[in-house]
Amino acid sequence: MGARYLVAVVVALTTALSPAAPATADDVLDEHFEEEDWWQPPLDENGEPGPALWLDYRTTDAARTAIVEAYRADGLEVVIPPAGRRGAGPLYLLPDDVDEAWFRYHLNLDSWAALDSGKLPGFADIGLVTARGCNPSTQADPGWSARVLFTEPGTEGAEGDDVRLGYYTYHLGQPGDCGEFMLWNDEGIVEQARWYCIEGHIAMNTPGAGDGVLEAWVDGKRVFHRTNLAFRRVGEEWVEVNTFWLNVYFGGSTVVNPVDLELRFDELVISDSGRVPCLTRFTDDDDSAHEASIELLFDRGIVAGCAQNLYCPYRNVSRAELVAFLDRWLKLPSTTTDYFDDDDGHWAEVVLDRMAEAGVLRGCGVRRACPDTPVTREQAAAFLRRTFALPLVTEDFFTDDEGSVFEDDINAIAAAGITVGCDTTRFCPEIPSRRDQTASLIARAITYVEGS
Repeated sequence: MGARYLVAVVVALTTALSPAAPATADDVLDEHFEEEDWWQPPLDENGEPGPALWLDYRTTDAARTAIVEAYRADGLEVVIPPAGRRGAGPLYLLPDDVDEAWFRYHLNLDSWAALDSGKLPGFADIGLVTARGCNPSTQADPGWSARVLFTEPGTEGAEGDDVRLGYYTYHLGQPGDCGEFMLWNDEGIVEQARWYCIEGHIAMNTPGAGDGVLEAWVDGKRVFHRTNLAFRRVGEEWVEVNTFWLNVYFGGSTVVNPVDLELRFDELVISDSGRVPCLTRFTDDDDSAHEASIELLFDRGIVAGCAQNLYCPYRNVSRAELVAFLDRWLKLPSTTTDYFDDDDGHWAEVVLDRMAEAGVLRGCGVRRACPDTPVTREQAAAFLRRTFALPLVTEDFFTDDEGSVFEDDINAIAAAGITVGCDTTRFCPEIPSRRDQTASLIARAITYVEGS
């Protein structure tokens, strides 16, 4: 690695390194964050540690990260405490001679009330002191970096607690000493407590020319594209894509954040051969016509799986499950009233009481919730109408719901475009509603009330 390897040694501080580079493969790194010691060198065929590939892993990183439930099974949680700045920051050492690279990770800003901007993971080839800390590249100490940037929630065109992402880039044409803010477009504004797929791509410029490329995608949509960047000068062919910086850093100024900042990463892949596809959360819904709705609602924290990486799309949805899905959308306050006797000790007891308090759940008898009973299609219509406050209509859409106590609810969700029935004239009211079908009903209801 020449000079870049010496830089890595300096950055690593006290980390012992071997000069060996990681083996080149289709993917340079495929990290699932399933083990607490994920950053440790892999063992070779003799059970001995190989060369260190994660550099500058500090005690702060260990104290402020944990392996928790995430997008696919477990993932990496990072928490920056009040008045803290670094949540994580180790550097992954890439192979030699990488002039173009891609990354992909899944990101959830679980609780991110940041009072300033900061940095998230991205590529770099930092100098001894340059390409960070408001120290731009110099001929004596060349370097560049393109970490992902987060802005303060509700700023830069984002509303509420939404966050606009971008790149924080040190390059030869930057307007000042500090890295340049390169904000992504509106598709790069992300909500909190929701999973997103983040992709990045960098192509180094021809030394001395302004033809470097920097791109980004969120959930598969390109949100940033520049092709006129310069990261290295004439004679700096050895400046390359040297590291991936697993950076979670708040601020860079004197602003003090008063609360915990919490996020999760999962399924990090680095490639030197092309874009890395986004993953879907569940592996058993690929053949379902409702997969898009299932995955969307999971990303928004509304539906949950039935087991690790499984949704069980063709299983009937229970009353407790459906009420829990709808409860996650409503975000209602808790109640101390115990409405039912048959849910004592049930996993959904608190949710059932809360939704009864709101008038969404009316029980199946005197002080009975019947939490594990499958929901019929007509019952699902009633839950949806009450949850989303859909107006009643006079139009009659179906021929097989006459006499049903839920006929008005069925017509209400049909008028809103939430259902088209089970064929052109029938609703099939007494058939149980499956988990995949239910996800599409909820997704359409959300679309109806949010107006998009």
